[in-house]
Amino acid sequence: EGKIRYYGMATWNCFRVMPGNMEYLNLNDVVNLAKEVGGENHGFRFVQLPFNMMMNEALMLNNQSIDGETLSLIEAASKLKIGVFTSVPLMQRKLLSDKVVPKFGNIDSLAVRCLQFVRSAGVTAPLVGHKRMEHVQENIQVAKIPLISEQEFKEMIAKLARTK
Repeated sequence: EGKIRYYGMATWNCFRVMPGNMEYLNLNDVVNLAKEVGGENHGFRFVQLPFNMMMNEALMLNNQSIDGETLSLIEAASKLKIGVFTSVPLMQRKLLSDKVVPKFGNIDSLAVRCLQFVRSAGVTAPLVGHKRMEHVQENIQVAKIPLISEQEFKEMIAKLARTK
């Protein structure tokens, strides 16, 4: 009836595991299935999955194949023009510790640092819950901060990889 223009899928595991795992999905296959069912204007435009400093497979795991090229989910989504929304950017508050979240960019708030990391990875938006107004006010500060430079981001990823 034309009531749904765009849609997507939310998943916990399928884009964060390697081929061969029974939960694995290739994003290109999903897009091709959407085209097969709905034509070129199929409306499949978004995915949502966990992504944060500790659950960073969407960026660090090259598990997606497009035309013989192996990419991360974030890279594949960009190539396929699929928006990526991320969940658990604070990992249910488990990341809110100086021992986990490195200091960078003159940002004092641990929560804002977590959100800045996620949004600088090339995603459409991090989705974060807000239980109190002060959380909303704190977290909205990230919109005022320029994204981390590509070089800084690569250095941070390398540092996180060493601490895992």
